[in-house]
Amino acid sequence: MNIEIYSDLLTKLLRDPVIVRIVSVLDIASLSILELLEYNLTRKDINYALSNGVIAVDKSAASSDRNAHEGTPYIQDLNILVSGDFYFHNFLSSIVKLTDLGLYILESIKGTRKQ
Repeated sequence: MNIEIYSDLLTKLLRDPVIVRIVSVLDIASLSILELLEYNLTRKDINYALSNGVIAVDKSAASSDRNAHEGTPYIQDLNILVSGDFYFHNFLSSIVKLTDLGLYILESIKGTRKQ
């Protein structure tokens, strides 16, 4: 990727209030997609951050969560989804974390706020 293009993208992301909000929220801790939705972020906002490489699904957290519930029909027991859509539930339960780009944006924001 051309350095000028990367610099333009970084500048755009640093000025984007959605990205700033997601990065600020995830500074607290890694959260599930459902928890991000509870912060009044939309699916579109989350998808935007995912597609721009600011956040990513934490695959290590996802695999440990699956192992913790292995053999347990927890979705049906809790009636979490009326449709019983296992994949939708897994999507909402996915833990996301900041990528290196997200961490850079977070540090840039913190640096700007201190001045």
